[in-house]
Amino acid sequence: MMLILGVVLLFFNDMGIVKWYFLHQERNLIQDEIDLLLLKEKDLIEELDYIENDDEYLKTIARERFHMVSPGEKIFRVVDRRIVKRDN
Repeated sequence: MMLILGVVLLFFNDMGIVKWYFLHQERNLIQDEIDLLLLKEKDLIEELDYIENDDEYLKTIARERFHMVSPGEKIFRVVDRRIVKRDN
C-alpha cells in the first residue's frame, strides 16, 4: 500500500514527473518563441541599418510602400476596363 502511495505521489504531486513533463514542454515552446523573436529582431536591425545608411534602399522603400515619386516624375495609372459592373 505504501509503495502504491509513493508511486502516485512521485507521478502526480506538485513536484511530480507529470508536472515536470508539462513544464518541460512549455519551456520548449517558450524557447522556440524566443528564438523566433530574436531572428525577427535581427532582421529588423538589419533593415534599420539599410534605411539609415543606404539611400537607394530608402528610395525603394518610399516608392514601394508609400507610393512616393521623385520631383518631376509623372504617375500613370492603368485602369482595367475589363471589369464590368453587372446589375442582376
